[in-house]
Amino acid sequence: MSEVTIGLIQTAVTDNVQENIRKTAGLVRKAAEKGAQIICLQELFNAIYFPQYEKYSAGKFAEPIPGDTINLFSQLSKELGIVIIVPLFEKASDGNFYNSAVTIDAGGTILGTYRKIHIPFDPLFYEKNYFKDGNLGYQVYKTKFASVGVLICYDQWFPEAGRINTLMGADIIFYPTAIGWVKGHHSEDGDWHNAWETVQRGHAIANGIHIAAVNRVGEEDRFKFWGGSFVSDAFGKVLKKASHDKEEILVATIDLSMNKKIREGWGFLNNRRPDLQDPKITMIGLNPATTPRKLGYYMPAEWERHDAIWLSWPHDPITFPDRVEKAENIYVELIRAISACEKVNLFVRDDAMKKRAKIYLKEGGVNLGDIIFHVYDYADVWFRDYGPIFLVNKNNGSLAMTHWIFNAWGGKYETLMKDTNIPDFINQQMKLPCFKPGIILEGGSIEVNGKGTLLTTEQCLLNKNRNPHLTRENIEEYLREYLGVSHIIWLKNGIEGDDTDGHIDDIARFVNPTTVLCAYEEDKNDENYPILLESYETLFKAKDQDGKRLNIIKLPMPGFIGDEEGRLPASYANFYIGNKVVLAPIFGHENDKRALDIIQAQFPDRRVVGINCTDLVYGLGTIHCISQQQPAPKVK
Repeated sequence: MSEVTIGLIQTAVTDNVQENIRKTAGLVRKAAEKGAQIICLQELFNAIYFPQYEKYSAGKFAEPIPGDTINLFSQLSKELGIVIIVPLFEKASDGNFYNSAVTIDAGGTILGTYRKIHIPFDPLFYEKNYFKDGNLGYQVYKTKFASVGVLICYDQWFPEAGRINTLMGADIIFYPTAIGWVKGHHSEDGDWHNAWETVQRGHAIANGIHIAAVNRVGEEDRFKFWGGSFVSDAFGKVLKKASHDKEEILVATIDLSMNKKIREGWGFLNNRRPDLQDPKITMIGLNPATTPRKLGYYMPAEWERHDAIWLSWPHDPITFPDRVEKAENIYVELIRAISACEKVNLFVRDDAMKKRAKIYLKEGGVNLGDIIFHVYDYADVWFRDYGPIFLVNKNNGSLAMTHWIFNAWGGKYETLMKDTNIPDFINQQMKLPCFKPGIILEGGSIEVNGKGTLLTTEQCLLNKNRNPHLTRENIEEYLREYLGVSHIIWLKNGIEGDDTDGHIDDIARFVNPTTVLCAYEEDKNDENYPILLESYETLFKAKDQDGKRLNIIKLPMPGFIGDEEGRLPASYANFYIGNKVVLAPIFGHENDKRALDIIQAQFPDRRVVGINCTDLVYGLGTIHCISQQQPAPKVK
């Protein structure tokens, strides 16, 4: 969609919280009636600007997310079919308080919470007395109508914040704000209102992005808030502006295609020189003091004990042409085998799909008591790539998650990109520490031994369709800081037919800290032969995190699997290691038994279950691709 209509709600605020909420909800309805599809409220919309006081009993304004206010606006979003950005004073589960903004997608789903990163501490802006610095990093949400970035008030003075949101894929940056003139004070610096508007227009120009700033009006003790909410196009032209003293609904229609036109015409992004910057500037979302590694978290190996497996029920006839029912039957077989030893978290799109899945599972002999259903409008089944990657703290055994950006394997499938929001949905229930690196990464592109070594491929992680602004060194730093690894082994390319650009889980898999099963094509005439030979030779020479050689075991390939439309990415390496079973794909090939025997030899304490995935691989992935393990917390 090129054109989108946005609404900004500019109000005066009293100390009556419920009245502020009621009034704002009514204005949101009116904005929707005027055609607004994305509506943003002002900073701390339901509370007076209490940080003007050094000490104030502000607890009455704080609430959890989700809480009563967010639930109300979620219902309003669902009713009106609109996106709503709701800034408020958050009382978080970690006991801290944040100046936050929640983005709610059309339909009422909470996409995530941004916590204000830049916290001022100046006379009449005593925010550090009330708010902890945001710990979730910059975030961009792909809503029904556009990808939106949200920054809060003081964030607007920092050019890197706008740049990073742009690089993360935002179409529009919203700046909910509470700013005004101090009564009786004359600034010797100049016109601060003009500076406020100018700096944001500058962000629009420098990044080729639309911006929308919404501010409050009215007098609150020492402040007269200057209103002036406005929308700017991608070259800094103010399209619409509100008054300085009235409550208003500002509605403006913008053309997002202008973003691309400005960026291509002026080249401010293409001609950047991140290689000349301090590396920390190029590391989006990377705060070295608060990364998972610094806090003691690491990604466990897959064979370490799990609490659960995560899956999404198959449904898409485009993914599985004439094979949806066959894919469902494969899921039944898979879930029957794994549910005996770990809980199954299963996504379904709606109640009708939930009912259908229950029928299939019950008829397949699955105990429904072992299944936890999650109703959510997901796009497809590839949970390994869009789901959270879970971490465990080596100091206290607690659990956390990382939420990377999923862009459907380099933007190949636009309709699947919305699945990047699934980790936020999961964490609404789990309430775990959630780290957001702010860069693109799929779970199938990495493989760890739990001791410090990570395997990946250049074809995927260095691909220009992922993070073109990052160097190999930058990416390695992210992997170290967000997955707790210390040593990275790079293979070159993935197998033929793999539309993920070379995911490692079709090539090489750790089966213990020192042993790798490496896919190996024995037929020299097969197009995978030179690719996998190079991977094998690289691994044979590689060393682990302690400088020791790895034990590399060849795992045969199932030959050509596909049809006249092309080869499919069939590989025995795409297995899932459960607590008591290993689920391994087979394809009706003569190498099936050899592959199962090799895998079984590495897991004498687990039963290896071969599952025919010929129909599943038509979706371009198999067992490991559709699953994600949730490790068990480690009791100390």
